[in-house]
Amino acid sequence: MSRRRALIIVLALLIAASVPGLCVNDAAIIVVFYESDCPRCLEIEELLEILTIGLADTAVARYEIHEPGALQLLGRLEAEYGVEAEYGVEALTPPIVFVGDLVFASDLFSDDDTGQDMERQMSDAITRCELLGCPSPLDRVLTQESLREDLLRGALFVAAFLLLLLWQTL
Repeated sequence: MSRRRALIIVLALLIAASVPGLCVNDAAIIVVFYESDCPRCLEIEELLEILTIGLADTAVARYEIHEPGALQLLGRLEAEYGVEAEYGVEALTPPIVFVGDLVFASDLFSDDDTGQDMERQMSDAITRCELLGCPSPLDRVLTQESLREDLLRGALFVAAFLLLLLWQTL
């Protein structure tokens, strides 16, 4: 009986690990790229804290641009959002905030309206995403990697299941 119980527990754990979404939190709808010694980055961080108070479904992913892989991820997001084609800017400087389908950076606003206009638009975008839902910016660039991980997880599940069946017949 204990062998059968162990088999059931192992299978349950394998199933839980193989189902996408059971072991991973939902993707962030706000993605922030910042630099640790950037005063404007601190202002944006404070603004985001205020804007997301009480918003249970609003996840924020933060990347310091000097962390390994952060610049590559930022480059992929900029390409996916068409930053150069849409705004005529080759690369954005921190702080850079992606909310749903929108990107916010000081580079994209004139000097006259950088502060208040960007903050108002960001607030509107976050509120809209909270109320209506919106895709995670990370979904645009991580879909292929997620698919690969899900396929690998499924293959491991099938292999483990077959090994357990083989073990049970011995």
